[in-house]
Amino acid sequence: MDNKIPAQLKDATVPVRFNPADYFTFVLDQEIRNAGMPGGYCGFVLELDSVPDLLLLQQRLDILSAHFPQATARMERRGNHYAWVATTRRLQLECEPCPPNEDAASFCRQRALEIINRPASMDTTQPLSFHWLEQEKGGALMLCWMHPLLDARGGQMLLNFLNRGNPDALQNSSSLVLQKLSSWGLSKTIRLMFKAIRHNARANSLDSSLPTTMEQGAQTLRLRVRRYSPEQSAVIFRLALRHTGLAGKSLYTIGCFMRAMELAGPPVPKAGYCIPYAFNLRKQNASTPLFGNHIGCLFAQATREQARNRSELFQHLLDQYRQTVRQELDFAYLPLMWLGQYLSPRRYARQLRKQHSGGELSSCWFSDLGEVRFENTAFLTAAVKSMFHLSWVTLPPGLALLTGQINGQVVLSYNYLHPAIDENRMERLMTLMDAELLGESA
Repeated sequence: MDNKIPAQLKDATVPVRFNPADYFTFVLDQEIRNAGMPGGYCGFVLELDSVPDLLLLQQRLDILSAHFPQATARMERRGNHYAWVATTRRLQLECEPCPPNEDAASFCRQRALEIINRPASMDTTQPLSFHWLEQEKGGALMLCWMHPLLDARGGQMLLNFLNRGNPDALQNSSSLVLQKLSSWGLSKTIRLMFKAIRHNARANSLDSSLPTTMEQGAQTLRLRVRRYSPEQSAVIFRLALRHTGLAGKSLYTIGCFMRAMELAGPPVPKAGYCIPYAFNLRKQNASTPLFGNHIGCLFAQATREQARNRSELFQHLLDQYRQTVRQELDFAYLPLMWLGQYLSPRRYARQLRKQHSGGELSSCWFSDLGEVRFENTAFLTAAVKSMFHLSWVTLPPGLALLTGQINGQVVLSYNYLHPAIDENRMERLMTLMDAELLGESA
């Protein structure tokens, strides 16, 4: 089965056009590149206790790229839109052993950062790469991708395919953003669009506190990972359920981070905090599509006064979320995303990043991948010990908090730009976040 190439291959000569959510992430990629950084690259690293079957993994990478030419494609502008254009490149697993006498865990973490920090040309760099960083016992498997190609859930689904190896399950449906838009009548689409415009105007009225005063200059992406024990994670889950309910684990984490930023003292203190976060249009446990971005946008906002009162903050964020769902504001941004694909990247970026006052909209970037599961908690028979995430971010805000759960443990990956954010401030922020998540703050 693993050598089988599916019969219904895509025509490699037909460009795969960006969907509206792909263009949304492409615009942010361009903002990062324009600031002198590599671009909108993301990483998903699995830490394994033994060496997986690397030959089998390469065979499955070959199947993947044969079925989906965009896995090795180049990005091109076609008229007023962008598309993935197929190449003849191979999706090659890159293997690298840990040097002798070097700490294995530190090597894997540092090498993953070097990979995502390396200069990357949009014209020549593959949008997707895999890296095996081998230790004496086990190692780390890194999936690295360019954000216009995949969202985080898509990256997880891609790893699930490589683990299971069922080519017949490889199907890539059309854009879920476009599917949702086409399911509405014109009147509903227009009504939602005006709802989004009004909501966006309100969102822009709260000037965002920022984690750094720097707005330009050469930056390096750095990473700090915080893993919580199963016992600590159980406490976090219990407190999230108490404060924000069944659907509110992301809100609980966001609220705790707002509190931590406020207690640390934001370098740019303004009216409050705005933290955008994506919601995925895929159904729970959906197997398709693998490629493309299939996301909408939500905002969590609170004033500085609200952030100082723990119980008031969580109630505010929960009420805000309920109102968003009740008024369909989560879907209301999809028509705006569709319109946005007809704007130039620079003009669209101003709409996405800047408030009416001219300041940065976002206090930080946030993503919650949820629970990451593999069959028998293993990847190609190698047990998965843990994971962490990587993501470039614009400056400002220069800070991203990426979270997920694996093996019953909460993992927070703090991605930040240095020197815009220094190590001492980052450590202070993480210590405050620990106390907030575990309910130990005053």
